[in-house]
Formats: sequence, structure tokens, C-alpha cells
Amino acid sequence: MAYATIRGFDGKVEEGASPTALLGVADWEITVTIGVETDGPFLNDSGKIYKSISSVDSKGKVKGSVSDGKDTALTSIKTAALAGTAINLVLTQGVQGGGTGGYVYTCATSVISDFKLTQAAKGGAKFEFSFEGSGTFTIA
Repeated sequence: MAYATIRGFDGKVEEGASPTALLGVADWEITVTIGVETDGPFLNDSGKIYKSISSVDSKGKVKGSVSDGKDTALTSIKTAALAGTAINLVLTQGVQGGGTGGYVYTCATSVISDFKLTQAAKGGAKFEFSFEGSGTFTIA
């Protein structure tokens, strides 16, 4: 398989039970943290350290511009943040299908951990929110 570049503007962020794309997304990121437990060293075991995975966690951030007239998907995220309810998030690299695109992150029980709106004379209206995966998530 030859290397092919994924165009930056082909990614997307979606929310909801029937995922709806957010408008004006500039970029997103996900961090997966692997919890590692350490045991040892033990007597008569040559000083070996044993490790095991104890947890897998995800969190991320989405940034973009607010659309004039608002955006129903962004409004749903704001509503979930203020109500303290979980929301389905799907973050996609590139265009999916037929062997194209990059990875897709999905977490049906994402928790919005902070939500920010800004307005600047230069740059206009912006949004930013952070989320944490709660329970199961996939990266396919």
C-alpha cells in the first residue's frame, strides 16, 4: 500500500444518537491514556518488575468558529455540558469509505468537561470544548 496524505479539511466531528456534523470545526484532538500498574521487585526474583494494564481512558478537545444563527449540533453539546449529561461523539480523520480516510473515534457516553465561547474583533466568534470518554470507546 502506497502512502497517501489525508487532506486536513476532510475530517469532521459529529454528535448525537443519529450523528450530526458540527459546523465550523477547525481542529480536534484525542489523547488516550493507558494506566500501568507495577508490581515487584520480589525477593529471590533477580529484581524484576512486572507491569499490567489497569485502565484505558480517553479525552479530547474540539475548536472552531460559531456559525451565524448558531449550530444545532453545537447547541446540543452546550446543553449536555450544562445539564451534566453524556453525549455521543464521533471524530473522524479524512473521508471514510472504500479504503480511504484515517481513524474514527466513537464514544456514546462522552462527558463534556468544559465549554468555552469567545468573541474577538479579529477572528470573530469561536467555540472550544473538552470532553472525556466515559465507559467504552473505540478507535477504528
